[in-house]
Amino acid sequence: MRALAIRSLLARRGRTALSIVGIALGIAVLYAALATDAGIVASTDRTVRDLVGRADLRVEAFGPAGLSAESLAAVENAPGAAVVAPALERRTYLIPAADAPDDGAGGPPPVTALGIDPAFEPCVRDLVLRSGSELSSPDSFQALVTETLASATGTAVGGEITFQGGDGAPVDVTVVGILAGDGPLVGANGRTVVLPLRTMQRLFGDPTVSRIDLIAGEGATPAELGSAIAVALTSQPYVLSSPADVAASLRGSTADFRSTTALIAAVALFVGAFLIFNTLSMTVTERVRELGLLRAAGATSGQLVRFVVIQAVVLGVLGAIVGLGLGILLAEAMAAELRTIGAIPFERVDPSPVAVVAVLAIGLAVTVAAAVEPARRAGSIPPVEALRDRIDPAAARRARLRWLIGVFVAVGLAGLVVWPRDAGAAGLARSGLVYLVLFAAVLAAPYVLGALGRVAGLPFRAAFRVEERLARASIVRDRARTTLTVGALAVGLAMVVAVGGVAHQSRLAAAAWLDEVIPGDELLTSIRPLALDENVIADVAAVDGVARVSPLALFEVARNGVRLDAAAVRGADLLADGRLRILVGDREAALKDLDAGGAAILPRSIADRIGLTVGSTLTLAVGEGKVADLRVAGIAERTLPGGVGEAVLIGWRDATRIFGVAGADVLAVRYAPGRIADARPTVDEAARLAALEPNPVSVVAGAVDTALGQVFGLFDALALVAVIVAALGIVNTLTVSVLERVRELGVLRAAGMTRDQVRRSVVVEAGILGIVGSALGIVTGLVAGAILVVLAGGTPLVVEIPWVSMVVAALLGVGISMAAAWYPARLASRLAIVAAVQHE
Repeated sequence: MRALAIRSLLARRGRTALSIVGIALGIAVLYAALATDAGIVASTDRTVRDLVGRADLRVEAFGPAGLSAESLAAVENAPGAAVVAPALERRTYLIPAADAPDDGAGGPPPVTALGIDPAFEPCVRDLVLRSGSELSSPDSFQALVTETLASATGTAVGGEITFQGGDGAPVDVTVVGILAGDGPLVGANGRTVVLPLRTMQRLFGDPTVSRIDLIAGEGATPAELGSAIAVALTSQPYVLSSPADVAASLRGSTADFRSTTALIAAVALFVGAFLIFNTLSMTVTERVRELGLLRAAGATSGQLVRFVVIQAVVLGVLGAIVGLGLGILLAEAMAAELRTIGAIPFERVDPSPVAVVAVLAIGLAVTVAAAVEPARRAGSIPPVEALRDRIDPAAARRARLRWLIGVFVAVGLAGLVVWPRDAGAAGLARSGLVYLVLFAAVLAAPYVLGALGRVAGLPFRAAFRVEERLARASIVRDRARTTLTVGALAVGLAMVVAVGGVAHQSRLAAAAWLDEVIPGDELLTSIRPLALDENVIADVAAVDGVARVSPLALFEVARNGVRLDAAAVRGADLLADGRLRILVGDREAALKDLDAGGAAILPRSIADRIGLTVGSTLTLAVGEGKVADLRVAGIAERTLPGGVGEAVLIGWRDATRIFGVAGADVLAVRYAPGRIADARPTVDEAARLAALEPNPVSVVAGAVDTALGQVFGLFDALALVAVIVAALGIVNTLTVSVLERVRELGVLRAAGMTRDQVRRSVVVEAGILGIVGSALGIVTGLVAGAILVVLAGGTPLVVEIPWVSMVVAALLGVGISMAAAWYPARLASRLAIVAAVQHE
């Protein structure tokens, strides 16, 4: 049986190769998903090490103000604190040399100044030097710069670097060392200057610290140290976190990406299982008579089962080996793309040997699962049935239904084995529900095939009436096999539509935020808080063509121990600008209440989550055991985006007096109608002189759209793999259809049918399959995309049909299907009439 099984595979080399490629592509996507997941985990762990180092706990300032000297002293004196490493972080600008050329681009981006305690910082983290020496004194005018910044500015050890201090005056420091790579800060793009803490505080006129890293002493646990800090630090709000908390937060930010990648990998495997099943089913169908004769000659049922299973194992092993090679290439391509779009520096990491073995085992297991039903059918063929040269269609349909359920469960269990453990239960539930929807679409395919097939034939009927009728007759010849092929294509296209729908929704939500909330055409970002009475605001507002300048500030508040994003705004500016759509409450009254004080406007997402409505009281912690009660004046459809979600809107009066907001982070500039072109250059020049970074809202929207396009483009590429595997299944299906109809095609040729008509009939059949699969896939994809959007949350739902994704899916489905018909059509058209009529 082993030799017979191998010979059977070699007899159909093309079909065998397609099957190997199909399972290999599924394995490649699975391997790439695991490699990407391993890379994200490794990158997260490295980022945590960079952020927290060897610290057991981190204390950070909560809100706009840093941790005071009194708070630092309280932490230093807390029982169990062996190492206390404070740091102060501020953004500033380098001052170029007087003879530096002006490129007219507004100067380089800002740098991050980091003040550390040279005595204790090395106990917490290693500052790896590429050259030079460490900081020698706690109050010297020395600095370490990152290798990235040194390369960009041409700075060397022993040279000087000049930046703006807290009052805007230039400050010269001597560079004593070059830090390797991007340095110790994540998110600073490698533009970091490290100074002694005392020097940093003096230069920026800021006696506070941004965070304090702690290492527990001998005999003290991090939990005990945290409790001691809670007792000692009562003078102001703070955030206490551990390395595990930081890692969980970072991994949570990548959970949706990782779960979506795993879902697409499962879909690719599922579609690959279709191809394997079709291949082995065709083998059994073609060799019914031969297998029956073997039974009659004494072969046992078990031997015939082994005949099919051996073929499956061979296909699975070869597919897994090829897939592993393709997966390595795909993983490298994904890593290269993620390095350009990830907020966390991505590093390429190969999966563990256990994961690689799991990938190979899953590929083999799915292949064997796909072979179970054909093997059972082969083993149950009686000699009498073999003489009919045809298996009972009703029995075949029932067999395929059993197979569908079995493989669906097998692939689902395989997905659970490799599912990212820290991707969250919500992501698993969301992906599981989408997987069920895709499976339901496959089960529905037999019931819609007839009606959709008739409709799909209409575009071909006018020009190719005879070919269209032959094609539809061929499609219903083996309805079960056809529906499996259509189902595989529909599943792949459904993922394309679903990913496209989620991307479209994300773009619409981002655009709605910018259009409906931001009260300006341009945003001027400041590296320091701008007091509302500063000259720069008045100078920008005085530019001819500027209608309004709206200050904005983002900060944090806390309700019942839960952190919320907040934004300080001027209600009058939003009212005059027409920004902010109020769902509950009076818009004019709510915005006026913000300026009067004692009020807040909530975004719908937060209001629904915490159960507040207009007239309710929002109680927020202020520090020192005090709270602030704000009346909910309105609920908006969406508000300004914050760090992790939408922000609670608070008037400037309350923001400064109650929450200690020092000034604006951003100025939103609204130009008079038709005056953008002539007023913007003057505003940008004023912004550069005041060390503000101008960003037109259109540029921000473009950057957001580009980032979203990169992420979802990666998902589209993975989903396309499933479509390609489905196309290989179409090649198999059409090829077998031609082989089954050899005598019929010969008779038609003898009756006068031309080679071109034969070829067109096969291509039309593929076109009908493509249209049916596209229609089913588009509907399924819309449902799956809606599930992903609704259950993901995080952004307001913007209901709009993703027409572009639907058109792409339709063109892809029909185009790939008809392209897949090339070989079967060529095979059919080249049949010799006499040989075809005599074919047995």
